[in-house]
Amino acid sequence: MNEAAQNAEHPIGVIDVLDHFAGATPELARLRALRPELVELEQRAYDVLFPPGPGAAADTGVSAAERAAAALAVAVEHRSAPAVRHYGTLLEAATGDTTTAERITARTPLNGDTATATARRIAAAVAHARLLTHTPAEGGPDAPRAAGFTDPQIVTLSQTVAFANHQMHLAAGLALLATGDSGTGTDPGAPSTTVSGGPRYTTDVLTWRPAIRPLAPEELGEEHRAALAGKRRADTPYFRTLGHDLGILAVRTAIDLAAFTAEGGLPRAERELAATAVSLYNGCVYCASVHARLTARLHGDPAPVHRFLAHGSTAVLGRRWKLIVRLAAGLAPVPATAAEADVEALRAQGLTELALVDLVHCAAFFGWANRLMLSLGSVAGETEEDDGRKATG
Repeated sequence: MNEAAQNAEHPIGVIDVLDHFAGATPELARLRALRPELVELEQRAYDVLFPPGPGAAADTGVSAAERAAAALAVAVEHRSAPAVRHYGTLLEAATGDTTTAERITARTPLNGDTATATARRIAAAVAHARLLTHTPAEGGPDAPRAAGFTDPQIVTLSQTVAFANHQMHLAAGLALLATGDSGTGTDPGAPSTTVSGGPRYTTDVLTWRPAIRPLAPEELGEEHRAALAGKRRADTPYFRTLGHDLGILAVRTAIDLAAFTAEGGLPRAERELAATAVSLYNGCVYCASVHARLTARLHGDPAPVHRFLAHGSTAVLGRRWKLIVRLAAGLAPVPATAAEADVEALRAQGLTELALVDLVHCAAFFGWANRLMLSLGSVAGETEEDDGRKATG
């Protein structure tokens, strides 16, 4: 069945790219319909980053070919066959040939195809995508900047890559709930993914330092405040950095709020626990501090949260929290390694279908958030020796 036919048969009546990536089954549609706002928002985010036609994204000037090439590179690393076909088709339409898509799909280096500025930018977009996918702390702005990307364009490119990773994590998790198979081709009998804690993780309030110029406070207008509606502060360096691309910032904020604050389903403390687990897996010290702090406050007892930050998956947490961490962490690798047994164990603990959908959405969102936080800046005071990764700011 081709993609158009799959979309036409979507039981909840939405032409939906994520549904196609996750398998387009009636059971998948039924589960996704438990959070209809997120169905609409995920498609809106895709539409903002991949608008129809050969033009550039609004305002920043990242071309359709650059965005499609970056997303295709992400899909290849996640082993998502439908996403590879989809983004390969977008890239072929944008470039007018199949060569670039074929080389990215085959992981063939593009270095020999960079005689023109356009080719150099596409090669840089692909390299940036691969770094952000596997080692986001190393995906700073220097290489895209050297290829001609401006700071606002680097934000758009990083948002595109981070969103595509989010799509892949979310599709894998939703497919797992619907069919018991994440579609990544990983061994379902392999040991579950674990996360490591350590002394660099804390619930202290940390300072994030941007690696590119954020908008100055006086540059923020009403449209920026509207894009961050529901967020406590819109004037932080992080949001002023993301403010270079208002279109995706607005819908990303809406997805964040819908995933973490929707009524019913998974308790908020456990949504924040899932975010903390993914942040530990990705090594995002700043995100881990924010969401561990929220977990502790909402749970009412900071002790298990501090144990988790110190010892990761080996911490004494209680079975329900252990299983939440295991599923969230299993959705974080590239490709995802979570298995049906992880889901069934949580069902045995009494998690409803809605709670499981919430858990998948919250874990997958941090496949997006961590990559932005790690690649566009660093935690003040961290060094390569401190944290085992390259500082980006």
